[in-house]
Amino acid sequence: MDRTKIDLKIQRISAALLALLVFCLCSLPQVQAAGIISGRYLSKTDTELTLEIQVGAPAPVTLIIIQHLPPGTTPAAAEPPYKKYNAQKGEVRWLLRNVEAGTLTVQLQLQSAGQADKLHAEIRCMDPATGKLVTTQVR
Repeated sequence: MDRTKIDLKIQRISAALLALLVFCLCSLPQVQAAGIISGRYLSKTDTELTLEIQVGAPAPVTLIIIQHLPPGTTPAAAEPPYKKYNAQKGEVRWLLRNVEAGTLTVQLQLQSAGQADKLHAEIRCMDPATGKLVTTQVR
């Protein structure tokens, strides 16, 4: 191979590496935001549910948890206590302040039997790194 072909290949590889580096740097805030909070149901029955939330570091100051209930389903008890219940929307809301990194557990007992397959939740917080609202769906 002559020198011109080698130089051309080096330029192409350099351009591809530079494009990859720019892409990675531009994607970094989204990667951080995705790792701030995650959630899963440890148990989910027609009368009781336990939601486990993993909070990354740095932890957001506040978490909003919205548990969606099927029509006609009413909360009986919760730990921690919920902040608000909207029967029309079928939403139970928690506002957790001064959150620390680690694992949180939210438990909810229902007065009337719901449909476990229709129960789902949202966890919302502000990303401490970007200031953007992050919403995580839990099914």
